[in-house]
Order: sequence, then C-alpha cells, then structure tokens
Amino acid sequence: MIPPPPELVTADGLGRLEIIQPRRGHRFSIDSVLLAFFAPLPPGPVTDLGAGCGVLCLLLAARGQAGPFTAIEIDPLAADCCRVNLERHRLAGRVCHQDLAAPIPELAAASQALVISNPPFGRAGQGRVPPDPARARARHQLALAAADLWATAHRLLAPGGRLALCLPPRRLVEGLAGLTQARLTPKRLRLVHGREGKPASLVLIEAVRDGGEDLVVEPPLVVYGPGQAYGPEVAAMYAALE
Repeated sequence: MIPPPPELVTADGLGRLEIIQPRRGHRFSIDSVLLAFFAPLPPGPVTDLGAGCGVLCLLLAARGQAGPFTAIEIDPLAADCCRVNLERHRLAGRVCHQDLAAPIPELAAASQALVISNPPFGRAGQGRVPPDPARARARHQLALAAADLWATAHRLLAPGGRLALCLPPRRLVEGLAGLTQARLTPKRLRLVHGREGKPASLVLIEAVRDGGEDLVVEPPLVVYGPGQAYGPEVAAMYAALE
C-alpha cells in the first residue's frame, strides 16, 4: 500500500489514536465521537457508509467492536487515509473506494450486524457549498441521495441488524420518514445540545432492519458545561480514548 503524499494529509491525535486525514476537505469532528459512543456494539461485521478517513471504525474498535470493518468512501484521498488508519491500528477490514449507491461486490446482502454513517447534512442546491470538492461532498448531498443511503443500509443489514447515524435536527422529520419507508425502524433517538437551554444541534438515531414500532427518546446530551469545558458525559467519552 502506497501512503498518501505527506503534504496532502495531517496526523491528528484523538486520545491514544493517531488519525491520518486530508489536510483540506472533510475532516472529522466531535460528531464522530458522539455517534461512535451512541452506536450499539453488536457482534459481527460493521460497514461505515461514507467513511472519510475511517475515524468511526477506529472509534468503534477503541470501544471494543471487533469487526471486521468495511469502509466505503468515494473520495480517493480520504479512502487512502482510511486504508492507512485501518492498517496502522491493526483493524481487520477493507476499504472500498466507490459511490455508496453503487453495488458493493465485496459485501453480500443481509451480511452486516451494524451499519454506521455520518452522512452529508445539506440538501443539494441549498445553502453555501464549500469550494473544496471533497468538503462539498461531505456536507451536501451532491453524490448521494438520502433514499440511496437508506436503501444501501437496508440491503447490507442482516435481519435485526442495526443502523446508527446522525442528522441535523432540521432533517429529522424527513429522516425518520425515509428510514421507515426503507424498513429501517427508528428505535432510539437522542438530541444533542451544545449548551444547556440551547436548541439541539444534532440528532443521533439508531434504527433496526424490520424492527418493531417502539421508539425510545433518550435524555438529551449536553456537550459543554460551564466555560469551554466538556460536560461530564462527553468528557468521559474522551477519557475512554486515552
């Protein structure tokens, strides 16, 4: 494996993890940490749809998920970073450089215990699109429609398999409807607030392929306490990575 050119990437610490990621374009954020600690850890294969540099796979492994992991990523530099990260951290898995909506020959239908995704937030044609193509694809639905993401997740998940994802609150109604239509039943939902008393900034969702209708809305997660310090729950997540 040929590593990506060093001038195009950075090496960033996340607790005990060292993560190679593109210098420009999409870079991981706290959303990945919150999603990885929200996700269930069922035994069996895991696929990250839109994996970027593979940070979600690394975080799930740090929590004890054994995999094997499959990372699907359309951006070539991010996919190269993902390969390096999985190899350096000795994760069993592979990286597929391709469009999520296309067939994935390496994965059999109904084979995955967990699918995880931090999908593009913005609707195509709405809001400011970043000039960097990789960052634009990561933030706006330029290369992937939400319906394709739900369909791919349903196709890959085994019966009773789990999907974990995050969405902005403005997309919640649309997301719940789309998941239900794709036979991915929302089972857990948690709102993330930057600070106490502020509107939610993120929604964490767990859905089950062909699950029942019961939905649990968990207590809100508040990221920051007084000042710039993380609240106790988020601080504990980062402490677990040390």
